[in-house]
Amino acid sequence: MVFAYKPMPAEVIAPIMQLIDWLLWCVLLLCLAWLIISAGKLWSAFRDDMAINNATHGILMSLLGAIVASSASAIALAFLPQ
Repeated sequence: MVFAYKPMPAEVIAPIMQLIDWLLWCVLLLCLAWLIISAGKLWSAFRDDMAINNATHGILMSLLGAIVASSASAIALAFLPQ
């Protein structure tokens, strides 16, 4: 059994890529805001000598979110034919 492969036309791919680009920017701005807030919480915790805080978790999660978002766009580009 042979499957016919027909690439998607450029009229379909262009809006999808624009949507992916906008979503990536929104996610990266959200990660940046979360990183700034978490860094402020971490600075406040170090200033007040608090031993236990959730600021480091917030910083790591914002960096991980940015990495996942960047990787997701690269994966989408690999699956969408150019």
